[in-house]
Amino acid sequence: MKALIFENKVVDIQEAEFEVHSSLTWVDCDDTVKIGFSYDGSIFTSNLPTAEEIAEHEAEVQAKIDLKASAKAKLIAGEALTEDEANTIVL
Repeated sequence: MKALIFENKVVDIQEAEFEVHSSLTWVDCDDTVKIGFSYDGSIFTSNLPTAEEIAEHEAEVQAKIDLKASAKAKLIAGEALTEDEANTIVL
């Protein structure tokens, strides 16, 4: 596989090289390299989020959903909201 590099970023992946502008460079790579990876001249680095980062983000999103649901339930029941619950309300 060949990675096409422009300004230290992978901009294309191909089986074989073809002629490109002099600002672009072909580099050998394995099949794990993807468009968008960084290249420092010897090592490819993924810019994709890790499984841990994805799980953390999903937990944050779920916490916001849960907080809004709690606020709605308390409003319907006529109960007082916490400050965090009140902050979820868009007026």
